[in-house]
Amino acid sequence: MADDDIERLLREVNAMNTPVSGGKSVEQSRSQDVTKADESSGGAGGRLAFAVGSGVVLGGAGWFFGLMMPFVGSFSSGVGAALGAFTASLIAGPPRWFSS
Repeated sequence: MADDDIERLLREVNAMNTPVSGGKSVEQSRSQDVTKADESSGGAGGRLAFAVGSGVVLGGAGWFFGLMMPFVGSFSSGVGAALGAFTASLIAGPPRWFSS
């Protein structure tokens, strides 16, 4: 590799690491983008709605599969799946692709 190529690459890396216009660094602008995305996703209201929806859907699926399995009650399977899905999605929240 020639010295000119190395110098050019170093200039590009330095330009990427220097503050962006407006006095903000790249990391600060990225953190502000993440904050804006969190605010636009609906906050706790969106998390609760997603948890209720996933609890209902997976509770229905658990009930259906409980009908198909021998020696397992469909009601207990449905309730267990609904509570598990509700709790897990309430803690984790909706995925990013779901809110966009």
